Amino acid sequence: MREIRKMLEEAGLGAYWDTLKHQILPGFYMVPKMTDEADIELGASKIGGQPDMPASYQWPSWRNHPMSFVAQINLEEFPMNLVNPEYPSTGILYFFYVYDYELWYTDEDYDEDKMNNNVVYYAPDTAALVRRQPPAALSEEQIFKSALLEQKLELTLPDSDYLEANHLMNNKADLDRYALEFKPKFTDTYNRGIGFRFLGHMSALQYGGHPSDEILLFQADSDDQIGMEWDLSGLLHFFINADDFKKGFFENVYTNRVGT
Repeated sequence: MREIRKMLEEAGLGAYWDTLKHQILPGFYMVPKMTDEADIELGASKIGGQPDMPASYQWPSWRNHPMSFVAQINLEEFPMNLVNPEYPSTGILYFFYVYDYELWYTDEDYDEDKMNNNVVYYAPDTAALVRRQPPAALSEEQIFKSALLEQKLELTLPDSDYLEANHLMNNKADLDRYALEFKPKFTDTYNRGIGFRFLGHMSALQYGGHPSDEILLFQADSDDQIGMEWDLSGLLHFFINADDFKKGFFENVYTNRVGT
């Protein structure tokens, strides 16, 4: 935090420290390591492959289009108390999304249906998991390759769009200085790529603004080895209301898919 404050002052933005220090959020930067599904322990956090879910959970779909399994996050593998002790710290989160370029670009309803075009399941009890086979209707391209996750706890900063949208910084010259001088120096100093993220602030490509009571739940990156390509090397974001996450309520998670 001291280093971040110093960089802010060097960028001529020291007057905003008392405001910005409350917007610095811990989160997890995750590096996928390609791993054969047979070598992944049941219930382990992973990208792609086959989900390890309770047998009672149904494979989700959107208007008869089966969703692709994106990732599962085992909360017990993450020091959640260091992020927010009010967040769930046990159980597994499962992320699903329709991976279909034709649908994305021909059905105008799909992207507009941000709260229903994804599913996030939460299994509080991990004692009876089953490795599920994907539906036969999914093509090979819609089933992602499996990868374990190496996680690193990090401090994350909001995008200048977020600061402007939430009226935390309104001066255009200061917003430009934040976006073009301070934020790039922070990124270079701590060698942060875009990548896969769980919690913290999103990596913004075209626009990084969202209401302050919403948080990034999960960020999926494009990755050739895994077989993910979100709109020309873009990103897929899952957002949730912070209070909903504290309650373990995932019915109102919404998505934002953005390309480069």
